[in-house]
Amino acid sequence: MALAQQAIMPLTLKEGRVTPLRGQRVKPAAIAAACSLLADQLDTGVPLLKALRVMEQQTSSDGLRTALARISERVADGSTLADAMAEHGPLFGELEVSMVRAGEEGGFLDESLRRLAIVRERQEEIRGRLLSALAYPALLMIVGAIVVVGMLTFFVPKFEPLFDSLRQSGRMPWPTTVLLVISSLLKTWGLATLVLGAIAVPVLKSLIPAERARLFYDRVSLQLKGIGPVVQSLAIARFCRVLGTLLQNGVPMLKSLDIARRATGNRVLSETIAVAAENIGAGKSLSIPLAASGHFPPDVLEMLSVAEQSNKLETVLLKLADKLESRSQLRLDMLMKLMEPLLMVVMAVIVGFLVIALLMPVFEGNGLS
Repeated sequence: MALAQQAIMPLTLKEGRVTPLRGQRVKPAAIAAACSLLADQLDTGVPLLKALRVMEQQTSSDGLRTALARISERVADGSTLADAMAEHGPLFGELEVSMVRAGEEGGFLDESLRRLAIVRERQEEIRGRLLSALAYPALLMIVGAIVVVGMLTFFVPKFEPLFDSLRQSGRMPWPTTVLLVISSLLKTWGLATLVLGAIAVPVLKSLIPAERARLFYDRVSLQLKGIGPVVQSLAIARFCRVLGTLLQNGVPMLKSLDIARRATGNRVLSETIAVAAENIGAGKSLSIPLAASGHFPPDVLEMLSVAEQSNKLETVLLKLADKLESRSQLRLDMLMKLMEPLLMVVMAVIVGFLVIALLMPVFEGNGLS
């Protein structure tokens, strides 16, 4: 179209590809803000192409600015916004493209973009809560591990010559013997084990199919005591929020299920939902195959069943997402409150063992001489 307007006739045509955005990471919060800003502009009557160019000038993200420039060019050439976004897969996934396409076809693009911004913001909010909740226990474990390894590697070996007389006379306390053996092994083989582990990890990754490893990881994460219910609730909450949002935007049920199951982030639940989608294609209910899987809580299944019968599925799904996210946050807070003192106890036991093992020879009748 742009060439025709300039009275230019191409002599040859060659299929081109969009160069991927490499080295330009775009934060999800920036994409959510862009969707919200675009929705506001469209709501006030600003044409789509002009709104895209305004966003391109205002955004502070280099990667997003580059993507918006390319999207503007495609829209100017007559492409739909959804098709232009689909060419930038790393930035805009199937969820974003489907919601925008439904909004364009249904004439409510501004509302679709606004809902998309809300979904993105909620996902980032949950991710931020998880990271902040896990930050202190992770730091405590790392610092504790460094301290213990440092003591075993550099501090404990200095005492070994003082215990030779006890070792020769057979009066060495067993805690001290265990401590010296661990220290010797760590000092001798610690670095080699670390290097071997660094080599073994990529080798195992290349030998074990990624899909199989991910499926095993997702299955184990659902079965872990304590953290399993949190993982399950968060995955189902993502599924419910994405499915409800897509249905609100007029995306067909089977297409919505296919997108929403990928949003769970868990292969086990995704396969369960895929089976449920097959049943829906055959005219059956959604809640029945989900109940048969055993991965969905009874209260969630009951609410889904009632929602299907009352034809209020999208509304109930969004309420379920809020409920499950709140439940997950409460459980996570409780786990973190229990984990902190538990880690302190574990560290106290390890340090106490080190101190006792080093002091016990002193009480062996002055056997250090």
